[in-house]
Amino acid sequence: MLMVLNSCRNAETKEESGAKKIPASTIAETIKELESKFPSPDKDSDKDLIRRGVELTAGFWIPSDGSPEEFKTFCLDNYNPQNRKLLLERFSKNLEAVYGCFMRIGAVVQFPLHVGNDPLLPADKTFAAWSPGAHLNDDWFGNKLAMILHLNFPYYSPEERNAGGLAWNDEENAAVNLGLYFASRVPGSLQQAASEIATRAELYVSDYNIYMHNVVDENGRRYFPEDMRLISHWGLRDELKSSYADKTDAGLAKQKLVFDLMLRIINQDIPREFVNAKGNDYCPTNNKFFRDGKEAAFERENDERYARLLEVFRAEKSFDEFSPLYPDAIRRAFDQGLEMTFDEVEKIFTTVLSAPANKRIGQYIARRLGRPLLPYDIWYDGFKTRSSVSEAELTAKTERRFPNAEALERKLPEILQFLGYSKERAGEICSRVAVDAARGSGHAMGAGMRGDISRLRVRVPETGLNYNGFNIAMHEFGHNVEQTVSLYDVKDYLNSGIPNTAFTEALAFIFQKRDLDVLGVVENNPDKQKFTDLDIYWGAVEIMGVALVDMYAWKWMYANPEATPAELRGAVVAIAKDVWNKYYAPVFGIDNSPILAIYSHMISYPLYLAAYPLGHLIEFQLEQHLAGKDFARETDRIYSIGHRSPEVWMTKATGSKLSPEAFVRKIEGYEF
Repeated sequence: MLMVLNSCRNAETKEESGAKKIPASTIAETIKELESKFPSPDKDSDKDLIRRGVELTAGFWIPSDGSPEEFKTFCLDNYNPQNRKLLLERFSKNLEAVYGCFMRIGAVVQFPLHVGNDPLLPADKTFAAWSPGAHLNDDWFGNKLAMILHLNFPYYSPEERNAGGLAWNDEENAAVNLGLYFASRVPGSLQQAASEIATRAELYVSDYNIYMHNVVDENGRRYFPEDMRLISHWGLRDELKSSYADKTDAGLAKQKLVFDLMLRIINQDIPREFVNAKGNDYCPTNNKFFRDGKEAAFERENDERYARLLEVFRAEKSFDEFSPLYPDAIRRAFDQGLEMTFDEVEKIFTTVLSAPANKRIGQYIARRLGRPLLPYDIWYDGFKTRSSVSEAELTAKTERRFPNAEALERKLPEILQFLGYSKERAGEICSRVAVDAARGSGHAMGAGMRGDISRLRVRVPETGLNYNGFNIAMHEFGHNVEQTVSLYDVKDYLNSGIPNTAFTEALAFIFQKRDLDVLGVVENNPDKQKFTDLDIYWGAVEIMGVALVDMYAWKWMYANPEATPAELRGAVVAIAKDVWNKYYAPVFGIDNSPILAIYSHMISYPLYLAAYPLGHLIEFQLEQHLAGKDFARETDRIYSIGHRSPEVWMTKATGSKLSPEAFVRKIEGYEF
């Protein structure tokens, strides 16, 4: 695959790599002639638009687009401020149709990959790897539609959007958002190759299941039911978390086995034939494999996890030379994707991870557990109400109520009504959401255009939806509600959506934490608010370390682009231990744990993990704002703010900017 990617790049980018920039003199002449053609002596802003548009268009221009003189002619012919509003409407309407149809096609061809238990055919994997929009950049730069866009709607940085965003009306904000489109000119062949590599990584993750009945301790004892199949890392983590409700020795034993499994996956010494296969037993504690009841030699997984990550990295790196605004994957993930810089996000995380309150919380958790902390207590789940209710009781409730995906879909309106939405509004939103039984742990897929639906995918065993599945479903349903409202209730398509993935995660967390309320589980606890805040905070502390490992791993790969999978494994483990020792060892009293490297997002979702802890911070501020207010009315209002810069969105939603200090101060004020 990498050979194909490189050959495509060499074949299709020969001209681009040798391209000469439009001369500065031509750019200056073009700007001067446009200022003469459209005089506005009292409007510096109009001159600024001309300058930005011409300079940006010149940055994307390549020899096949035409000579410098043809560049100037193109700008003079296609810059027209009098029809700017009409051009904005044209782009808005047509982009909704284009991206909406691409997303609809993707949902159809990827359906077998995401839904059901039928065997995956070779054709299914090829369909899923096909990206219908892979050549859109080629087409729109080739016919110069992207050039017209950049000329008339230039790019504004996150800092500029924060500074001006509150004063912009909807039309002005839509114009700035349009300038964020087509920020790179990556050849379609590279995009298609990268899509195939991403699909390969996703398949590796979605098929990474452990049959838990075959996991045994050092004495050969089994602790897990025969039909339990858990995906890594999500299923393993959730099983570990659920075991906090089991106060017997078996609960602790299960947690230790899951933790040992995670370490084997991180270090890649788990038996290859044990992954996604049942029948043979494995003890992760002593790394012994049993075939037909007898200990047997085995082949370890041999760093396939890190080979997939390297493939994803190299595919992303191949885009760098075609992304003048965001010239590496890290900046594309942060400056472009999150609209926040790497350094800004890192500072937020380290501020929280360095808070003195963390050690006090760790001591409090240890007292509640009645034992010293262990590394997997980063997933301590005892602050949630369900910690006093057994997993079996909760699963009995969910299996009766949701025996299949169809039952969950029918009851979605009831969930929204319980949360305060009117019957009519609940029906309106839920008519645009469909539920499918997922092959993996579950996800939400939003619609790309009005008239389409959002999709909620969750794994539903034959016995019905278990509690872990319902908890995930509530999270994904939060995504669906946001996806629906932020599309249908925003006037202009270009303003639809939210600032970045952290915001949709925050809104999903808000739904997820109300899962027990929906199930009718009531906790009369005077410390409920404190425990709620501690739960959010401890979850943020956990995922911030995981995100830092992901972030630092990408920096390492950029510094070592020719690394082998084994070298990358060594680096990731070392990074995980370093982050642990700096921020977690003082809390846990244990050094050198690599557990922060377990997340599967690292493999198939490049640099996505930072969105989760940012989501926790946003969730905290939103919950503070929602306290005492009409939940349905306020969430509807907040979801319909649309795509603004993160700072502007938070100010409109809550009246204040995103800040870790308020989060930390609130926690430090509690007595433990």
